[in-house]
Amino acid sequence: MGGPSVRIDLDKIENNARVVCNLCAEHGIQVTGVSKVSCGTPAVARALLRGGVKGIGESRMENIHRLRANGVVEPITLLRIPPLSETEEIVRSVDVSLNSEISVIRSLSSAAERFGLNHRVILMIDLGDLREGFWPDDVLPAVREVLELPNISLEGVGTNLTCYGGVIPTPENMQQLVDWAHRIEDTFDIHIRTISGGNSSSLPLLASGKMPQGINNLRIGEAILLGRETVKRQVWPGTEQDAFLIEAELIELKEKPSVPIGETGEDAFGGRPTFVDKGLVTRGILNIGREDADVDGLRAMDGRIEILGASSDHLIVEMGAAKDEYSLGQSVSFLPNYSALLAAMTSAYVQKNIHGKAVSEHKPKKVLLFSASNHDLEVELLSRSLASIGFELELPAKNLRGEEDFFSAIRSSLSAGSFPLLRGRRFLSSTGFSAASIELGQQGLLWISPSPSIIVGEKKKELHTDDLGPLGRILAPDLLELGWIEASEKKSDDQTAPSAENIVLLGLQEARPVEVEIIRSLGLNVYTMEDIDMLGISAVVRKALQRAVIGSQGLFVHYDPRISDGGQEGLSNRETHLMMEMIARSGFMRLLDVSGAAIHGRGRGSLQKFIASALGKRILGV
Repeated sequence: MGGPSVRIDLDKIENNARVVCNLCAEHGIQVTGVSKVSCGTPAVARALLRGGVKGIGESRMENIHRLRANGVVEPITLLRIPPLSETEEIVRSVDVSLNSEISVIRSLSSAAERFGLNHRVILMIDLGDLREGFWPDDVLPAVREVLELPNISLEGVGTNLTCYGGVIPTPENMQQLVDWAHRIEDTFDIHIRTISGGNSSSLPLLASGKMPQGINNLRIGEAILLGRETVKRQVWPGTEQDAFLIEAELIELKEKPSVPIGETGEDAFGGRPTFVDKGLVTRGILNIGREDADVDGLRAMDGRIEILGASSDHLIVEMGAAKDEYSLGQSVSFLPNYSALLAAMTSAYVQKNIHGKAVSEHKPKKVLLFSASNHDLEVELLSRSLASIGFELELPAKNLRGEEDFFSAIRSSLSAGSFPLLRGRRFLSSTGFSAASIELGQQGLLWISPSPSIIVGEKKKELHTDDLGPLGRILAPDLLELGWIEASEKKSDDQTAPSAENIVLLGLQEARPVEVEIIRSLGLNVYTMEDIDMLGISAVVRKALQRAVIGSQGLFVHYDPRISDGGQEGLSNRETHLMMEMIARSGFMRLLDVSGAAIHGRGRGSLQKFIASALGKRILGV
């Protein structure tokens, strides 16, 4: 098996998250899933999200960058109070941070203002555990200043208990937190959205029915990942405790005396070990030591095996009655406590083996090309490109003529688990979006184009559906409702109105005045090329994905190749590839639309490469 390893069972993590989230939901509490013990393993974060957590909590920026780079776009809360040296990095990567220093919040405000961002803060209040938090006398002055800072929003208040001082959550100290929230609301006439009542140690109080009304958020890690509450470390009902197992290989298995022979002194770590004389015993040595894990926090899954001690690189066990059931080279599994798991996940010497639903994303193996004209050469080149990353390119079984034919065929392909790729017909964008929304549920819309394409031609006194461009056809139900289209024009029964909060326009360079009016009246999310120049493509795409997918069942991506002009006024080729790679890693894309693209020669080759990146092609493989 090689070196020691951590076996991660994502199905058990998801189940544990669901158990905890269901309990919290019964009391009106949302859960921030804390993944820090896993060092920000993206698959663990996704399992937490599948189980019902409403965001991820992390303590280290390295872990947060890892999550973002691997497509986790849901809200992330920075749990460790921010250092002054990292405020710029924090506002660009983190949605919410826990804070206890007003000077740091000032720095966050300055950084957010420079980048044109808004950053949310939760003010931590020290209720006696003596870790982070404003002392009660300083809370109201801090709130007063926070409310005056630009680009900072006061998300709420929170507290931390049991982590340092061991102070247990009680009805009294939780009520203090709620009272502070109400006092802030009354003093400043504002609404406190989040009252975060601690961590896994708050679950026993919640289950007892004594949690005060008003607490609406808990930051839960250990109870989900290890299945134990953190006051008495008792098993949490309904959860499994072996979502993480540490495994090591037997590298020696011999019968030896139970007491060392010769004069003894301190061991390698300055301790003086003691021994019980049991005579000859069968002892095993495993290839894991104190450099790999906190061995004092390990317990063998086989209860007959007893841990005797450890050095830097070796763990010594007594095999007991299990001696005849193990052989050299066989692995032994251990249940870790929090400390042991944290060390093992941090160690570069310990492999991490993921089992279960490593990804929840829909990953078809067939790409169905819907195009106005399927030129043999173009299809052949695209087919080769997609085959290199494990996709089979297919064409519709019959000749498709009108919108109804395309709608039915696209919907059927989604139902069959294929990935539709749209190319070459003006109406395909709206037809494909409607098919995806009806077949899969509410879709987010990421519209990547230098222009919004809401209308074609100049504004007339009244707009008709014939005046609408590809995006305008998708927005037609909303345009009708707001009076932009004449009321006599009815929408198709197959047309599904998108949610404005899940529509994002990315890369905008120009827009007609009437399109600007429509964008503002509908409240669409827009990131212009100016935003990309200021923030960088990575930060903009992350935020765009987050807005597009929250609450949706998937993502419809429209890409206009005109946006990629080698970086003259639009995106460079590398920026385009990075954007597509981030979309692929998010796992949300259900359909890619390049309809309207008229690309020939070298441009055609670039488009095929961009499509491959959007479907998961990386520089060093998928």
